[in-house]
Amino acid sequence: MAALCLFVAGAAPAAERPTFDLKLGTQLRLDRELVDAGSRKQTLGETLGGHPALVIFGYDKCPNLCGVTQQAVASDLKKTSLHPADYRALFISIDPEETPADAAAAQAEIASAAGPAGLPAWRFLTSREGTGAALANEAGITFDRRKGIDQFVHPIAVIALTPSGRISQVLPALTFTPRDLELALVEASANRLGSIADHIFLLCAGFDSSKGQYTPAIWAALKVASLATLLGLGATVLWQSWGRTR
Repeated sequence: MAALCLFVAGAAPAAERPTFDLKLGTQLRLDRELVDAGSRKQTLGETLGGHPALVIFGYDKCPNLCGVTQQAVASDLKKTSLHPADYRALFISIDPEETPADAAAAQAEIASAAGPAGLPAWRFLTSREGTGAALANEAGITFDRRKGIDQFVHPIAVIALTPSGRISQVLPALTFTPRDLELALVEASANRLGSIADHIFLLCAGFDSSKGQYTPAIWAALKVASLATLLGLGATVLWQSWGRTR
């Protein structure tokens, strides 16, 4: 479901390959301490600050999909109806060697895509103690460092977190739309965010994991099931009525 930042065929045995096993409802530890691009230390809970969040695990110097995913999320969030002050967008580095300076450089790269209004929602976070990697592992992501080329092989996706740090939805990298990001944040906020239209859509639709998107197709399936139920009840009534007239 998720994309890999780097593919190195046959470079590692299967047991060492990255895994991606995120489960909805998984609780991430809120007391784990991270450092932002301004060298400020905060726990995950303090960083969330009571807001729902979109989280990406990766590393700031990634030459592959990390930056592309950041740009896509930043650009698409601008197209939603949500106010940046009401949510967080977190990029958490899994590399303990990265510094706040690396985080600041990565944050500067998305400034134009996020725009002046959207950039304050973003937090680029590092940790010398390996907190980013520990949080990724808690979420269900493992990775492999290829020291020869100084790169990581790791899955990448956009994870929606509730204000209490629980995983509420997982969006595969680069298949999401602005609508998907908006609905994921609305859902993570327990409908505190979003419009009435968003809330109605979430009631009438669902997340199609085969497509990695929110889709009304699930509502169509429910309508088909409801129609089948009604037809079944109608047939039962007709059968009983026919039986009484015999």
